[in-house]
Amino acid sequence: MIDNLEDLKNKAVEFKQEIKREGLTLSIGDGEETFRISGIGEKAVKIEKYIKYEEMFEAVEENRDDSLAIAIKKVIEEFEPSDE
Repeated sequence: MIDNLEDLKNKAVEFKQEIKREGLTLSIGDGEETFRISGIGEKAVKIEKYIKYEEMFEAVEENRDDSLAIAIKKVIEEFEPSDE
């Protein structure tokens, strides 16, 4: 196990092309979500996931309240544009 920031960063940057092909699967709520590792740099790792609007409404219909699709839907619903 890597236990310091520099070693972790150096390994990530050295093997970034291979690591990006790995992807990332996380358990969220009752399901699993797969993310794409889209960037690895000196300061951070970027992950991406496309969530279709249809998936958001399917999650509502299936009562998956703790799903990622529902969380994104709530962000959109609760967004209040600034007056500026």
